[in-house]
Amino acid sequence: MITVATALFFLTCGCQTIKQFIPNDEVARFGTDRKYTDLNYTGDGNFTDYGRKAGILRFVLDLGAVDLTEASVSKFELKGLPEVEFVCYLRVDHPLPTLGKPKDFEAGELMFGMSLEDENGTQVFSEKAPLQKWTWSGSVGAPKSDLYTRKTIFTPKKGKVYYIKLKNNEGDLKAPRAEILIMGGGWKAFYIKSNPDFNINQTFQIIEFYPS
Repeated sequence: MITVATALFFLTCGCQTIKQFIPNDEVARFGTDRKYTDLNYTGDGNFTDYGRKAGILRFVLDLGAVDLTEASVSKFELKGLPEVEFVCYLRVDHPLPTLGKPKDFEAGELMFGMSLEDENGTQVFSEKAPLQKWTWSGSVGAPKSDLYTRKTIFTPKKGKVYYIKLKNNEGDLKAPRAEILIMGGGWKAFYIKSNPDFNINQTFQIIEFYPS
């Protein structure tokens, strides 16, 4: 005869066993990113979530075009970003070379500034450097390249509002068309941080060329 205590024991153990096989949506695992149930971006730009199966660059915020041919200052509000590492890119209409930095980029001396502060006015990062000093990244053969520096990387805090400021003091008539993209997230990015022995090179490849 099964007693009440015995039934409760099997019920408890059974639930714990079943729970072990139910995926935890609060963390990323191989092949699937975590859920962001309260994600609600309401800031400037066009925000896209490419879903839990995205390995890298799951979240893409397109802030639109920036004119590098003339002096300009612009500011954007970032509100509701998920708490993942983001890279702020200047995407230019110039292909990424197979090796080294592009030799035919004529606006390398153009000084471009990018800074980020939170809602309290606390500075998160500030970068100002000629484009030839920025890191060129992207896919070899693609018609565009994504420029960034180690300073233009940040992880937003949940619930905080940020403001990104772009400054182009002079402009260069030889500069190509450009746009601002803020990209990050993906299960590979989270999985790699959680599993230091994971071999990133066996899964995907990112081409980057650093200034000398």
